[in-house]
Amino acid sequence: KQWYQRRVRDGRYWVYHLLSSSISLVTSDSLSLLVDITQESEWRVLWSVIDEVEGKALEQRTEEDWAFELLFLHTGMLLFEEQSHANAILNDVHQCYEKQKTKSDDKWRGVFVDLLISILSYESALLRKIASSLFRVICKGLDADTIQLIMDALSNAGTEGEGDEEEEGEEEDENDSGSEEEEEEDSEEDEEEEEEEEDSDEDMDDEEEMMVEPIDDGESEDIEIGDADEEELKKEDERLGPALSSLIQFRKDEKAFKKEKAVKKVKMVQFQVKILDFVEILLEDVGFTPSTMTVVPTLLRLAGKPSLSEGPIHSRILAIFKGLFAIKSEKLIVDFSEAKKSVIPELQKIVLKCPSKKIQQLATQTLFLLCKKHLSNPEPKKKKRKSNAGKTPTKSDDVFGVFQVILEDLLSNKNTKSDKNVIFQVVERFPDVRGDVTSQVTSYLSSDITLFAKMQAIALLQRILSFADAKVLSNSEKILSTVGSLLSTLLGADNPSPHHVRECIKLCQRLHVVSTKMEVTPPSLPSATSTALEEVLASDLAAKYNDLSSLTKKVISAYSA
Repeated sequence: KQWYQRRVRDGRYWVYHLLSSSISLVTSDSLSLLVDITQESEWRVLWSVIDEVEGKALEQRTEEDWAFELLFLHTGMLLFEEQSHANAILNDVHQCYEKQKTKSDDKWRGVFVDLLISILSYESALLRKIASSLFRVICKGLDADTIQLIMDALSNAGTEGEGDEEEEGEEEDENDSGSEEEEEEDSEEDEEEEEEEEDSDEDMDDEEEMMVEPIDDGESEDIEIGDADEEELKKEDERLGPALSSLIQFRKDEKAFKKEKAVKKVKMVQFQVKILDFVEILLEDVGFTPSTMTVVPTLLRLAGKPSLSEGPIHSRILAIFKGLFAIKSEKLIVDFSEAKKSVIPELQKIVLKCPSKKIQQLATQTLFLLCKKHLSNPEPKKKKRKSNAGKTPTKSDDVFGVFQVILEDLLSNKNTKSDKNVIFQVVERFPDVRGDVTSQVTSYLSSDITLFAKMQAIALLQRILSFADAKVLSNSEKILSTVGSLLSTLLGADNPSPHHVRECIKLCQRLHVVSTKMEVTPPSLPSATSTALEEVLASDLAAKYNDLSSLTKKVISAYSA
């Protein structure tokens, strides 16, 4: 335990004896205090609770009793240093304690957590550490609303910091625009001065020609300043003095303001990091449950902000996810039906729209975690239904539904941010969905999508076929037919890409190899596809690229055998 949680031999916290001795000392009649630090009403409230908790036997005390006593004791110590903060905390803690003791309000944990969050903003480092320790004591009984309270505090703190950064950005833009205008004015003035200098040079040349005798340097006299000139200079100094003073003061105020804003930003970051400590404690002690899984989208959105692409907050969030992905199976409790309502759609949105590849990967890994646990859970007992009830969705259907949105966006959205490697991992991790993915990709391959998307589909089908899974062979004929149509389209272009043509033919070859390996009769080559392959052999591409010609001949020969 931390030093502020340790107990002495009698079972009491050591701070109990420290506070008791301190109060006896400051209330002693034999001492005269230079500063009035006695708080009679506060001491009375404080010790009434402590005596009540101390009156219970050690084995009868709950975790909540220890937590409240520790917070009361350290609040009492704070009364010697920061009375205003201590009085506010003491009042809130006492109200929360009464609700917990009388069971008059089931939401007392939410009030307690709200109090701990407010303590995180105090200057006292000791109280902030105590807040984290006390949160660990009560976190196992928190409901979803209380957990959302923590995430709201985290998000709102980040919003306040963003407002300051936006103001700074606006000020910088104004300064930049002002400096640009000044530069334009300066350039115009320089041009005018150059013209004037040229004119003056011409005048000087004319004057030199007209001069008969040079000016004798010895005849020049020193310039003397008269009394009238001195008075004018003094008046000028008096007139400019206030303006210079105000300018200097303005610079000082501006510097102090920027320093204050920087300090505020540092404190806000420290506050957010402390709240992230709460989140980490929650996931470590409670686990990834239906009530705690809601923290994940908020963390990802926070880490995905451009202003937080690096720094302590970003690093802290990455550490939290590292611990989440290493969580033990007994602390991984997934209610997939509940997750599909809120958490999974939020994660899908992050994968589809977040510009940060790192955040996309974290969201994808979380989806994998949810799906893997869902597949490992035992099937619930179902009541017998009539035969006309239709097909009952399986767990594989649930998993495919999670990634179907990402697959559709990859193949149909021209401005997609999705990565085909996500689908590669899906077919690798979840073999049962390979058939559904193959059907979906094949249907998109024959639809009106961009050429780039069609080549993405070709790459996905090649990847799926690399696993030699019999589930994908049910779409063999459709795959060959769509590939033949795509080949005809490619050859009809003005400058057909040899790479695209080669990849299409490789897919046909791999389909035949997998069918042979799985001891399944390979499908016959559709006439349109056969014609397209013959066109490839007769094209300039085959004459230019020997490997392409050789590959095409092998495919035609394999399907003809």
